[in-house]
Amino acid sequence: MIDIHSHVLPNIDDGSKSPEMSLNMLKESHKQGISAVVATPHFYIKNDTVDSFLINRSEAYNRLMEFIKDEVNIPDIYLGAEVYYFNGISRMDNIESLCINNSNYLLLEMPFSKWNSRVFQEVEDLIYNRKLIPVIAHLERFTAFQNGTDNIEKLLSMRVIAQMNAEHLLGFFTKGKAIKWLSKGVIRLLGSDMHNTETRPQNLGNACKIVSKKLGNEILDEITELSKEIIGID
Repeated sequence: MIDIHSHVLPNIDDGSKSPEMSLNMLKESHKQGISAVVATPHFYIKNDTVDSFLINRSEAYNRLMEFIKDEVNIPDIYLGAEVYYFNGISRMDNIESLCINNSNYLLLEMPFSKWNSRVFQEVEDLIYNRKLIPVIAHLERFTAFQNGTDNIEKLLSMRVIAQMNAEHLLGFFTKGKAIKWLSKGVIRLLGSDMHNTETRPQNLGNACKIVSKKLGNEILDEITELSKEIIGID
């Protein structure tokens, strides 16, 4: 299984606080059967430029790779970003450089508010003008904000791919909906969204066990194949 959404790079966002923490996160992920992790640190336009973000990401990645160079039982690491929506995102220079592993798949965090026509137009322009495929980060976290609308359905009708966090499958009150979304094909990608080893830990492997028990392995195989396609590996 590939973890498509994580905050494993040290000292770049609210994720890992050190190379040591990152290594522990990677080791635990490997124990749970994770073969690859996409490092997707937060990108906020109000705090950063694309160029400075890429420099900081490269430095964090190089620092981590130097620290773990002698380690064996850890997942492979690929680079991306979790890009928080902003007005004008579809016209931002060099937005493609924030995509996952030089692909055209962009991990996009939608606004935590009721989406309006401008939001949908920006997503549409990302797709048709910039030729990108938005991967909607943790779709489940936005449903409450869209109550009384058909916004979730409208977003899913576009050329996007919905990702869900593993904790939604592990929660007592959310597991049923999570399984239903997976069985209906609403969710096509999974990620841990891990930030540390305690409060937002490594849990994707544990969540996959639930999926396997409830739905069998076919859906997990489909998720893995799509994840491989996104990061460009066989």
